[in-house]
Amino acid sequence: MKAIVYERNVARFAATKLIGMVANPKIALSPLRLVEIDPPELPGDDWVRFYPRLSGICGSDLATVTSNSSRYLEDFVSFPFVMGHEVVGEYLDGNGSMRRAVIIPSLSCEVRGTTPKCRFCNNGQPQRCQSLHIGSISAGLQTGFCKETSGGWSQELVAHRSQLHDIPSTMSDEDAVLLEPFSCAVHAAMSIGGNLNTQIAVIGSGTLGLLTIAALKAIHPNAEIFATAKYEHQKRLAIQFGATALSHTGNLYRHARTIRSAQMIAPDKPTDGFGIVFDAVGSALSIEQALKVSAPGADVILIGMPKESRIDLTPLWMKEISIKGSYAYGTEIVEGEKISTFELAVRLAKNIELSKLLSATYRLEDYEMAVGHALNAGERGSVKIAFDMRKPRKRESWSQQR
Repeated sequence: MKAIVYERNVARFAATKLIGMVANPKIALSPLRLVEIDPPELPGDDWVRFYPRLSGICGSDLATVTSNSSRYLEDFVSFPFVMGHEVVGEYLDGNGSMRRAVIIPSLSCEVRGTTPKCRFCNNGQPQRCQSLHIGSISAGLQTGFCKETSGGWSQELVAHRSQLHDIPSTMSDEDAVLLEPFSCAVHAAMSIGGNLNTQIAVIGSGTLGLLTIAALKAIHPNAEIFATAKYEHQKRLAIQFGATALSHTGNLYRHARTIRSAQMIAPDKPTDGFGIVFDAVGSALSIEQALKVSAPGADVILIGMPKESRIDLTPLWMKEISIKGSYAYGTEIVEGEKISTFELAVRLAKNIELSKLLSATYRLEDYEMAVGHALNAGERGSVKIAFDMRKPRKRESWSQQR
Protein backbone atom coordinates (compact mmCIF):
# COMPACT_ATOMS: atom_id res chain seq x y z
CA MET A 1 0.00 0.00 0.00
CA LYS A 2 1.01 3.65 -0.40
CA ALA A 3 1.78 5.56 2.76
CA ILE A 4 3.49 8.78 3.83
CA VAL A 5 5.98 7.77 6.51
CA TYR A 6 7.93 9.87 8.99
CA GLU A 7 11.28 8.20 9.67
CA ARG A 8 13.82 8.70 12.43
CA ASN A 9 16.56 10.53 10.55
CA VAL A 10 18.70 12.84 12.67
CA ALA A 11 20.39 14.53 9.72
CA ARG A 12 17.12 15.35 7.95
CA PHE A 13 15.51 16.43 11.23
CA ALA A 14 18.39 18.84 11.91
CA ALA A 15 18.41 20.20 8.36
CA THR A 16 14.66 20.85 8.42
CA LYS A 17 14.84 22.56 11.81
CA LEU A 18 17.81 24.72 10.77
CA ILE A 19 16.22 25.89 7.53
CA GLY A 20 12.90 26.41 9.32
CA MET A 21 14.51 29.10 11.48
CA VAL A 22 14.72 31.43 8.49
CA ALA A 23 12.14 30.14 5.98
CA ASN A 24 9.65 27.38 5.26
CA PRO A 25 11.79 24.25 4.93
CA LYS A 26 11.86 22.14 1.78
CA ILE A 27 9.62 19.14 2.39
CA ALA A 28 12.04 17.02 0.34
CA LEU A 29 14.66 17.60 3.06
CA SER A 30 12.37 16.44 5.89
CA PRO A 31 12.19 12.88 7.28
CA LEU A 32 8.88 12.47 5.38
CA ARG A 33 8.68 9.89 2.57
CA LEU A 34 6.05 8.37 0.28
CA VAL A 35 6.68 4.62 0.29
CA GLU A 36 5.15 1.29 -0.68
CA ILE A 37 4.80 -0.87 2.44
CA ASP A 38 2.85 -3.91 3.59
CA PRO A 39 -0.48 -3.18 5.31
CA PRO A 40 -0.20 -3.18 9.12
CA GLU A 41 -0.92 -6.33 11.10
CA LEU A 42 -4.04 -6.46 13.27
CA PRO A 43 -2.82 -6.18 16.90
CA GLY A 44 -5.78 -8.19 18.23
CA ASP A 45 -9.29 -9.54 17.72
CA ASP A 46 -10.89 -6.19 18.59
CA TRP A 47 -9.11 -4.40 15.75
CA VAL A 48 -10.33 -3.82 12.18
CA ARG A 49 -8.85 -2.66 8.90
CA PHE A 50 -9.81 0.89 8.06
CA TYR A 51 -9.60 2.49 4.63
CA PRO A 52 -9.16 6.30 4.65
CA ARG A 53 -11.17 8.40 2.24
CA LEU A 54 -10.02 11.85 3.38
CA SER A 55 -7.32 12.74 5.90
CA GLY A 56 -6.53 16.27 7.05
CA ILE A 57 -3.18 17.95 7.62
CA CYS A 58 -3.14 19.27 11.18
CA GLY A 59 -0.98 21.94 12.80
CA SER A 60 0.67 19.24 14.93
CA ASP A 61 1.52 17.36 11.72
CA LEU A 62 3.15 20.48 10.30
CA ALA A 63 5.11 21.02 13.52
CA THR A 64 6.38 17.44 13.22
CA VAL A 65 7.31 17.73 9.55
CA THR A 66 9.17 21.03 10.11
CA SER A 67 10.92 19.73 13.26
CA ASN A 68 9.21 22.33 15.43
CA SER A 69 7.32 20.08 17.82
CA SER A 70 8.28 20.00 21.48
CA ARG A 71 10.81 17.42 22.63
CA TYR A 72 8.40 16.66 25.47
CA LEU A 73 6.47 14.53 22.98
CA GLU A 74 9.44 12.39 21.89
CA ASP A 75 8.57 9.52 24.24
CA PHE A 76 4.98 9.38 22.96
CA VAL A 77 5.78 8.33 19.38
CA SER A 78 7.34 5.22 17.82
CA PHE A 79 9.29 5.21 14.56
CA PRO A 80 8.72 4.92 11.70
CA PHE A 81 5.11 6.07 11.74
CA VAL A 82 2.55 6.83 9.04
CA MET A 83 1.16 10.30 9.65
CA GLY A 84 -2.48 11.42 9.76
CA HIS A 85 -4.98 11.46 12.64
CA GLU A 86 -7.86 13.48 11.12
CA VAL A 87 -9.51 10.67 9.17
CA VAL A 88 -12.83 9.71 7.64
CA GLY A 89 -13.02 6.35 5.92
CA GLU A 90 -14.62 2.91 5.78
CA TYR A 91 -14.38 -0.42 7.57
CA LEU A 92 -16.03 -3.83 7.25
CA ASP A 93 -18.56 -4.48 10.04
CA GLY A 94 -19.53 -7.85 11.52
CA ASN A 95 -22.24 -8.34 8.91
CA GLY A 96 -19.87 -7.93 5.99
CA SER A 97 -21.07 -4.42 5.13
CA MET A 98 -18.84 -1.40 4.63
CA ARG A 99 -19.56 1.37 7.12
CA ARG A 100 -18.39 4.95 7.04
CA ALA A 101 -16.78 6.34 10.18
CA VAL A 102 -14.27 8.77 11.60
CA ILE A 103 -11.36 7.65 13.73
CA ILE A 104 -11.13 8.73 17.36
CA PRO A 105 -7.34 8.67 17.29
CA SER A 106 -6.54 8.51 21.02
CA LEU A 107 -4.45 5.40 21.79
CA SER A 108 -5.66 5.06 25.37
CA CYS A 109 -5.92 2.11 27.76
CA GLU A 110 -8.94 0.51 26.08
CA VAL A 111 -7.22 0.60 22.70
CA ARG A 112 -3.99 -0.79 24.13
CA GLY A 113 -5.68 -3.53 26.19
CA THR A 114 -4.02 -2.16 29.31
CA THR A 115 -5.38 -3.61 32.57
CA PRO A 116 -6.16 -2.18 34.93
CA LYS A 117 -7.01 1.02 33.12
CA CYS A 118 -5.36 4.18 34.38
CA ARG A 119 -7.49 6.38 36.65
CA PHE A 120 -8.20 8.87 33.87
CA CYS A 121 -9.43 6.32 31.33
CA ASN A 122 -11.60 4.81 34.07
CA ASN A 123 -13.14 8.25 34.53
CA GLY A 124 -13.93 8.80 30.83
CA GLN A 125 -10.92 11.05 30.21
CA PRO A 126 -8.81 9.15 27.64
CA GLN A 127 -7.12 12.41 26.60
CA ARG A 128 -5.30 12.23 29.94
CA CYS A 129 -4.28 8.57 29.58
CA GLN A 130 -1.11 7.64 31.47
CA SER A 131 -0.40 4.44 29.52
CA LEU A 132 0.54 5.79 26.09
CA HIS A 133 3.85 3.89 26.18
CA ILE A 134 2.70 0.37 27.17
CA GLY A 135 0.21 -2.28 26.10
CA SER A 136 -0.34 -4.27 22.91
CA ILE A 137 1.13 -1.55 20.66
CA SER A 138 4.19 0.67 20.82
CA ALA A 139 4.32 4.20 22.18
CA GLY A 140 2.04 6.68 20.46
CA LEU A 141 -0.28 9.37 21.73
CA GLN A 142 -2.59 8.97 18.72
CA THR A 143 -3.13 7.09 15.50
CA GLY A 144 -0.70 8.75 13.13
CA PHE A 145 2.15 8.70 15.66
CA CYS A 146 2.46 4.94 16.32
CA LYS A 147 4.36 2.53 14.10
CA GLU A 148 1.89 -0.38 14.38
CA THR A 149 -1.35 1.44 13.55
CA SER A 150 -0.42 3.22 10.33
CA GLY A 151 -2.23 6.55 9.85
CA GLY A 152 -4.62 8.51 7.71
CA TRP A 153 -2.02 9.53 5.12
CA SER A 154 -2.19 6.07 3.59
CA GLN A 155 -4.46 3.61 1.86
CA GLU A 156 -5.01 1.52 4.98
CA LEU A 157 -4.66 1.63 8.75
CA VAL A 158 -5.81 -0.49 11.67
CA ALA A 159 -8.16 0.76 14.37
CA HIS A 160 -9.52 -0.62 17.63
CA ARG A 161 -13.30 -0.92 17.55
CA SER A 162 -13.57 1.63 20.34
CA GLN A 163 -11.93 4.17 17.99
CA LEU A 164 -14.66 3.90 15.36
CA HIS A 165 -17.36 6.56 15.39
CA ASP A 166 -19.94 5.90 12.70
CA ILE A 167 -21.23 9.01 10.96
CA PRO A 168 -24.71 9.73 9.57
CA SER A 169 -25.33 9.01 5.89
CA THR A 170 -26.34 12.67 5.55
CA MET A 171 -22.86 13.87 6.53
CA SER A 172 -20.41 14.32 3.67
CA ASP A 173 -16.81 13.15 3.81
CA GLU A 174 -15.83 16.80 3.50
CA ASP A 175 -17.72 17.67 6.69
CA ALA A 176 -16.62 14.51 8.48
CA VAL A 177 -12.89 15.04 7.98
CA LEU A 178 -13.25 18.19 10.14
CA LEU A 179 -14.90 16.30 13.01
CA GLU A 180 -11.64 15.48 14.80
CA PRO A 181 -10.43 19.10 15.09
CA PHE A 182 -14.03 20.22 15.74
CA SER A 183 -14.16 17.76 18.65
CA CYS A 184 -11.03 19.44 20.05
CA ALA A 185 -12.82 22.79 19.78
CA VAL A 186 -16.00 21.42 21.38
CA HIS A 187 -14.02 19.99 24.29
CA ALA A 188 -12.39 23.39 24.82
CA ALA A 189 -15.72 25.23 24.63
CA MET A 190 -17.26 22.83 27.15
CA SER A 191 -14.40 23.39 29.59
CA ILE A 192 -15.73 26.83 30.61
CA GLY A 193 -19.23 25.70 31.57
CA GLY A 194 -22.56 26.04 29.80
CA ASN A 195 -24.33 28.93 28.03
CA LEU A 196 -22.23 31.77 29.39
CA ASN A 197 -23.28 35.38 28.86
CA THR A 198 -19.90 37.09 28.68
CA GLN A 199 -17.22 38.43 26.35
CA ILE A 200 -14.79 35.84 25.04
CA ALA A 201 -11.63 36.40 22.99
CA VAL A 202 -10.31 33.86 20.47
CA ILE A 203 -6.75 34.50 19.30
CA GLY A 204 -6.11 33.04 15.85
CA SER A 205 -8.51 32.17 13.02
CA GLY A 206 -6.85 29.17 11.46
CA THR A 207 -8.68 25.83 11.47
CA LEU A 208 -8.75 25.40 15.25
CA GLY A 209 -9.59 29.03 15.95
CA LEU A 210 -12.50 29.06 13.49
CA LEU A 211 -13.83 25.76 14.82
CA THR A 212 -13.57 27.10 18.38
CA ILE A 213 -15.65 30.12 17.35
CA ALA A 214 -18.26 27.75 15.88
CA ALA A 215 -18.27 25.57 19.01
CA LEU A 216 -18.54 28.58 21.34
CA LYS A 217 -21.44 29.99 19.32
CA ALA A 218 -23.28 26.66 19.45
CA ILE A 219 -22.68 26.00 23.16
CA HIS A 220 -22.72 29.60 24.46
CA PRO A 221 -25.13 31.41 22.08
CA ASN A 222 -25.38 34.46 24.36
CA ALA A 223 -21.64 35.08 24.53
CA GLU A 224 -19.93 37.85 22.59
CA ILE A 225 -16.97 36.42 20.68
CA PHE A 226 -14.07 38.68 19.72
CA ALA A 227 -11.61 37.06 17.30
CA THR A 228 -8.28 38.00 15.77
CA ALA A 229 -7.86 37.25 12.06
CA LYS A 230 -4.93 38.07 9.80
CA TYR A 231 -6.36 37.36 6.34
CA GLU A 232 -9.58 38.42 4.61
CA HIS A 233 -10.88 34.87 4.12
CA GLN A 234 -10.33 34.21 7.84
CA LYS A 235 -12.30 37.33 8.74
CA ARG A 236 -15.18 36.28 6.50
CA LEU A 237 -15.29 32.76 7.94
CA ALA A 238 -14.97 33.99 11.53
CA ILE A 239 -18.10 36.11 11.10
CA GLN A 240 -19.95 33.26 9.38
CA PHE A 241 -19.06 30.89 12.23
CA GLY A 242 -20.28 33.29 14.94
CA ALA A 243 -17.70 35.93 15.84
CA THR A 244 -19.26 39.16 17.09
CA ALA A 245 -16.28 41.38 16.31
CA LEU A 246 -12.95 41.03 14.54
CA SER A 247 -9.57 42.47 15.40
CA HIS A 248 -6.13 42.68 13.98
CA THR A 249 -3.65 41.60 16.61
CA GLY A 250 -3.13 45.16 17.86
CA ASN A 251 -6.82 46.03 17.94
CA LEU A 252 -7.62 43.30 20.46
CA TYR A 253 -6.05 45.46 23.19
CA ARG A 254 -8.50 48.26 22.37
CA HIS A 255 -11.42 45.83 22.40
CA ALA A 256 -10.28 44.63 25.84
CA ARG A 257 -10.33 48.24 27.04
CA THR A 258 -13.71 49.07 25.47
CA ILE A 259 -15.73 46.15 26.82
CA ARG A 260 -14.79 47.10 30.40
CA SER A 261 -14.40 50.88 30.00
CA ALA A 262 -10.84 50.32 31.15
CA GLN A 263 -7.80 52.55 30.98
CA MET A 264 -4.75 51.96 28.77
CA ILE A 265 -1.50 52.13 30.73
CA ALA A 266 0.34 51.46 27.44
CA PRO A 267 -0.82 50.47 23.92
CA ASP A 268 -0.69 46.79 24.93
CA LYS A 269 -1.68 47.13 28.62
CA PRO A 270 -5.40 47.61 29.30
CA THR A 271 -6.26 47.68 33.01
CA ASP A 272 -9.18 45.30 32.43
CA GLY A 273 -10.21 42.90 29.69
CA PHE A 274 -11.79 39.60 28.70
CA GLY A 275 -12.92 37.13 31.34
CA ILE A 276 -12.10 34.17 29.06
CA VAL A 277 -9.43 33.98 26.36
CA PHE A 278 -8.78 31.06 23.99
CA ASP A 279 -5.35 30.92 22.37
CA ALA A 280 -5.58 28.91 19.14
CA VAL A 281 -2.05 29.74 18.00
CA GLY A 282 0.28 28.50 20.73
CA SER A 283 3.21 30.84 20.07
CA ALA A 284 5.07 32.89 22.66
CA LEU A 285 3.57 36.09 21.21
CA SER A 286 -0.01 34.78 21.25
CA ILE A 287 0.26 33.49 24.82
CA GLU A 288 1.69 36.80 26.00
CA GLN A 289 -1.11 38.64 24.21
CA ALA A 290 -3.70 36.36 25.84
CA LEU A 291 -2.33 37.28 29.26
CA LYS A 292 -2.27 41.00 28.48
CA VAL A 293 -5.89 41.21 27.20
CA SER A 294 -7.23 39.12 30.09
CA ALA A 295 -9.11 40.68 32.97
CA PRO A 296 -7.82 40.17 36.50
CA GLY A 297 -8.92 36.69 37.58
CA ALA A 298 -9.57 35.58 33.99
CA ASP A 299 -9.19 32.12 32.48
CA VAL A 300 -6.80 31.56 29.56
CA ILE A 301 -7.25 28.29 27.66
CA LEU A 302 -4.46 27.05 25.39
CA ILE A 303 -5.95 25.04 22.52
CA GLY A 304 -3.20 25.48 19.92
CA MET A 305 -0.24 23.13 20.42
CA PRO A 306 2.42 25.32 22.08
CA LYS A 307 6.04 25.31 21.00
CA GLU A 308 9.08 25.59 23.24
CA SER A 309 8.82 29.25 24.19
CA ARG A 310 10.14 31.97 26.43
CA ILE A 311 7.17 33.87 27.88
CA ASP A 312 6.84 36.77 30.31
CA LEU A 313 4.46 35.42 32.96
CA THR A 314 4.32 38.61 34.99
CA PRO A 315 0.70 39.39 33.93
CA LEU A 316 -0.29 35.86 35.03
CA TRP A 317 1.03 36.58 38.50
CA MET A 318 -0.03 40.21 38.83
CA LYS A 319 -3.59 39.71 37.54
CA GLU A 320 -4.11 36.30 39.20
CA ILE A 321 -4.94 34.72 35.86
CA SER A 322 -5.59 30.98 35.57
CA ILE A 323 -4.07 29.31 32.51
CA LYS A 324 -4.84 25.77 31.42
CA GLY A 325 -4.53 23.52 28.41
CA SER A 326 -7.32 21.87 26.47
CA TYR A 327 -6.17 18.75 24.66
CA ALA A 328 -8.15 16.46 22.39
CA TYR A 329 -11.49 15.06 23.60
CA GLY A 330 -13.09 12.72 26.08
CA THR A 331 -16.48 12.70 27.81
CA GLU A 332 -18.78 15.71 28.19
CA ILE A 333 -21.85 16.23 30.37
CA VAL A 334 -24.82 17.77 28.54
CA GLU A 335 -28.04 18.31 30.52
CA GLY A 336 -27.00 15.57 32.93
CA GLU A 337 -26.13 13.12 30.14
CA LYS A 338 -22.61 11.78 29.69
CA ILE A 339 -21.67 11.58 26.02
CA SER A 340 -18.42 11.40 24.10
CA THR A 341 -17.05 14.64 22.73
CA PHE A 342 -17.24 13.16 19.24
CA GLU A 343 -20.96 12.44 19.62
CA LEU A 344 -21.59 15.98 20.83
CA ALA A 345 -19.55 17.29 17.88
CA VAL A 346 -21.66 15.26 15.44
CA ARG A 347 -24.85 16.69 16.97
CA LEU A 348 -23.60 20.27 16.78
CA ALA A 349 -22.20 19.81 13.26
CA LYS A 350 -25.71 19.28 11.89
CA ASN A 351 -26.13 23.07 12.02
CA ILE A 352 -22.57 24.03 11.00
CA GLU A 353 -21.12 23.70 7.53
CA LEU A 354 -17.70 22.42 8.55
CA SER A 355 -16.71 21.75 4.95
CA LYS A 356 -16.41 25.50 4.36
CA LEU A 357 -12.96 25.14 5.88
CA LEU A 358 -11.78 22.44 3.47
CA SER A 359 -9.90 24.41 0.86
CA ALA A 360 -8.09 21.80 -1.25
CA THR A 361 -7.35 18.08 -1.47
CA TYR A 362 -4.34 16.26 -2.89
CA ARG A 363 -3.29 12.75 -3.87
CA LEU A 364 -0.78 10.98 -1.66
CA GLU A 365 1.70 11.21 -4.53
CA ASP A 366 1.55 14.99 -4.31
CA TYR A 367 2.41 15.12 -0.61
CA GLU A 368 5.15 17.73 -1.01
CA MET A 369 2.68 20.10 -2.71
CA ALA A 370 0.02 19.32 -0.10
CA VAL A 371 2.25 19.98 2.91
CA GLY A 372 3.68 23.08 1.24
CA HIS A 373 0.14 24.36 0.67
CA ALA A 374 -0.77 23.69 4.32
CA LEU A 375 2.33 25.51 5.55
CA ASN A 376 1.28 28.59 3.57
CA ALA A 377 -2.50 28.16 3.89
CA GLY A 378 -3.23 31.63 5.24
CA GLU A 379 -1.25 33.46 2.58
CA ARG A 380 -2.91 31.36 -0.14
CA GLY A 381 -6.45 32.07 1.08
CA SER A 382 -6.89 28.54 2.43
CA VAL A 383 -7.72 26.90 5.74
CA LYS A 384 -7.72 23.09 5.83
CA ILE A 385 -5.77 20.95 3.36
CA ALA A 386 -6.40 17.20 3.12
CA PHE A 387 -5.34 14.07 1.29
CA ASP A 388 -8.00 12.42 -0.87
CA MET A 389 -7.71 8.65 -1.30
CA ARG A 390 -11.03 8.35 -3.17
CA LYS A 391 -9.88 9.57 -6.57
CA PRO A 392 -6.63 9.25 -8.51
CA ARG A 393 -6.31 12.98 -9.21
CA LYS A 394 -6.09 16.08 -7.06
CA ARG A 395 -9.35 17.90 -6.47
CA GLU A 396 -8.96 21.59 -5.70
CA SER A 397 -11.15 23.81 -3.56
CA TRP A 398 -14.04 21.65 -2.47
CA SER A 399 -15.81 24.60 -0.86
CA GLN A 400 -15.52 26.65 -4.03
CA GLN A 401 -16.83 23.93 -6.34
CA ARG A 402 -20.27 23.62 -4.76
